[in-house]
Amino acid sequence: MLGFKQPSPRSYSVVGPQRQIDERETPHPRVDRGELGEKLRAWRKTRFGEEPFRRIFGGGGGEGNQYNSFQYVMRDVPEGPVSPNKTPVPDPAHMARNIKEIARFLGANVVGIAHLDQAYVYSRRARGNAAMDEKAGDPIHLPHRYAICMGFSSDYYKFLSNNSRISDADYGLGNIHTIQPTFMLAAYIRELGYPARAHYYGKGEVNPIPLAINAGLGELGRHGMLIHEEYGSRLHLAVVTTDLPLAVDQPVDIGVEEVCKYCMKCARTCPSHSIPFGGKEVYNGVEKYRVNVDSCYKYRLASRGQWSNCVICVSACCYNKPKAWWHTLAVKSIKWTPSPLRVLIIKPLLWIDDLFWGKRPWKHMKWLDYDNAPEAVTCAIPGCTVKHANLQHKQLHTA
Repeated sequence: MLGFKQPSPRSYSVVGPQRQIDERETPHPRVDRGELGEKLRAWRKTRFGEEPFRRIFGGGGGEGNQYNSFQYVMRDVPEGPVSPNKTPVPDPAHMARNIKEIARFLGANVVGIAHLDQAYVYSRRARGNAAMDEKAGDPIHLPHRYAICMGFSSDYYKFLSNNSRISDADYGLGNIHTIQPTFMLAAYIRELGYPARAHYYGKGEVNPIPLAINAGLGELGRHGMLIHEEYGSRLHLAVVTTDLPLAVDQPVDIGVEEVCKYCMKCARTCPSHSIPFGGKEVYNGVEKYRVNVDSCYKYRLASRGQWSNCVICVSACCYNKPKAWWHTLAVKSIKWTPSPLRVLIIKPLLWIDDLFWGKRPWKHMKWLDYDNAPEAVTCAIPGCTVKHANLQHKQLHTA
């Protein structure tokens, strides 16, 4: 809400005025316009023809038909009307509990509520991440008061096959999983008599990461993504904005600020060197670790048709673990320790993480007719003992 002072999370600091970002400035539209090079523009335009999962998850293109993609079909589905019969809300805290339970019932793994900070509403649209659209560039007017932020987890083990068609398939499915629950939650709120709008994969007017952090779903990591204490970085985010009176959550402290200071596992394993080793920078009024999104996106050209989405930083994140008592114990130990003393716990835990999970977590996997390492060779990354496909091994060191 304009003029609202949101409590500042620990993992990033608002230190100056922020301008609203035009959605056309985000990576996909810039690539579509050729601003990152003609090769990358052509790759994005034709890559869907390479693999059926990409075509059904990504909206067609190449050999695919856009009507075989749920994401494309849902992009132009209109919002339903707001019911004239408004449900009284005498207790916003009770309503917030109900809305969270409904979100989980519909399929969200985690959910939190924040005030809608207009700094994180795009100023103008680029519909469906397209560069050219009849409505691209239209101003966005979103006067809602609240943001209901939801997270949908990806499969931990399939992400360990990175980068491959297997991790691609699960990444794409995770994006699609955000659509139906988000659409239905917004529709449910409209049936209560309050305006609500769904913002999900392929159709959104907000930046979900800072809103989710403000809603207490986690903290901002060195790699620029939300880190949740149970699911790590493998949450796909979606948002419902609304005027339904709701009690809001507060940002959390789970120790990410200190862990990211010493871990740097995502920076060490990033094949495009897009994640910084150094300290934070101020960008658009926010002090945070600044990822080079251009070099990150350009690394997709190194796939040579073997994958589409790099998820190495996600799988490398020390918070990204299967649900187990020892993971919960480690995270809680950091969380409950006073900030000045956390380094005494973090450094031994990071040593254990490298020892048992490797400095570059990876797993040889066969699924359906896919094999992420049909010709295995020992990796040359210092400290890495896994075996990768010859092609992927070359990508990691020559891209």
